[in-house]
Amino acid sequence: MFADIDGNTINYVSYGEGPPVVFVHGLGGSSNVWHGVMQAMKQHHHCVALDLRGHGRSQGRGKFSIEGWTKDIQKLIRHLELPAVTLVGHSLGTLIAQHMAQTQPDSVDQLALVGAISYFQPPTADAYRERADMVEQDGLEPLVDPWLEGAVSPQSHAVHSGMVGLLRELFLRNEPQHYAKSCRAMADAPKIRRDDIGQPTLVVAGAHDRSTPLAMAEEITSSIPVSRVEVLPDVGHWSPLEAPGAVAARILQFLS
Repeated sequence: MFADIDGNTINYVSYGEGPPVVFVHGLGGSSNVWHGVMQAMKQHHHCVALDLRGHGRSQGRGKFSIEGWTKDIQKLIRHLELPAVTLVGHSLGTLIAQHMAQTQPDSVDQLALVGAISYFQPPTADAYRERADMVEQDGLEPLVDPWLEGAVSPQSHAVHSGMVGLLRELFLRNEPQHYAKSCRAMADAPKIRRDDIGQPTLVVAGAHDRSTPLAMAEEITSSIPVSRVEVLPDVGHWSPLEAPGAVAARILQFLS
């Protein structure tokens, strides 16, 4: 399904009935990252996932930013006439979710942050800017295999090689210019005042996540007043693909 949001055609999927849950994917991902999680949750909730501007089948006109993606989600929620939602983010999507919870608290009842980002030290932000320059110059192909090595756990590489191959294809399907713009948007993410986030918050961390390790999840929960961490064994950063049933179970337990 598609919605016209500020001149961009935004793709989204919708399953089930019940209290609404909106899912936001990470850098280079799409709504399909959440497919398994939503299938496990749709009997209890109205599950909506979108392709962020410049990702998946959504158009990518204009500048990309955390603030801009947040506005797109707010307008999609209004387009669908949803009440306040549970907002679930992965990686980049957790920055968007935290920003929206802080700046638009009436739109968000609860937060679930999977592979959550707290903040970027200057060297990390600079690395994303360098990645953007490299992708614009050489495309995504030189980046995909080094990226994929650390994207999932060693067990997923060994046992779920088919899923890993599809993740590789998902990455390569990105438009290089849009991916580069997204990297710069992450590097320029606004500072989030997490002590202003009043919504109950679940943080889900993969035990083998090298991108957003457990220490980062604990830093987030230390600064959000009502929050807790759940650790998933045998998964890395892309846990919605590596262990969708486990991610869904943690979120459903949190919402019950």
